[in-house]
Amino acid sequence: MASLAKFQAAGFPVGGEPLGVDLADTLVTVTNPVTDLLADPGRCAAWWSLQSDRLPAGAAAPTLEQTRQLRAAARAVLDAAQQGRNLPEPAVATLNQIAAAAPASPELHAPGGAPELRLRWHADDPTAPALAQAAASVISLLASPDAARLRRCANPACSMLFIATDARRQFCTQNLCANRVRAARHYHRQHQR
Repeated sequence: MASLAKFQAAGFPVGGEPLGVDLADTLVTVTNPVTDLLADPGRCAAWWSLQSDRLPAGAAAPTLEQTRQLRAAARAVLDAAQQGRNLPEPAVATLNQIAAAAPASPELHAPGGAPELRLRWHADDPTAPALAQAAASVISLLASPDAARLRRCANPACSMLFIATDARRQFCTQNLCANRVRAARHYHRQHQR
């Protein structure tokens, strides 16, 4: 998986969370208007390229429209889950539909005699496996114990989601949000006098 530094160098403040969370985090919801980090097809392709090691082999990058449709559903269910609300049924239906559009089956390979399990994707659309993988990421997360560790960044100027790897984690990134909050607190203390 691409490192956080690679995501940030490409203009994406966060990366390395589950695939569906990374996708949801390409929409910054605390700005007015909302900031779309996938503003054009080139940015969309760049994001999918950064995620390529997490996608099925040979999967084509989805279009901007396909990506935005999946992202809207992912963001809606992740926000609802994080806030303790009921998951919106239309978004759940969209995730299930996208995940089902590229069924997969186990396939045994034996290169050099060593058995290896691979998934064989069954879809006419070459972008369907990438979309299905991202949708399945959201579905798997919400149906797992990790759903209880889904957090929104504690920086009030940030809307990024993340999975808290320990109970003390409050920020999506240490080098951006945590540092900004610490700097703001320091500034406030210095200028209170």
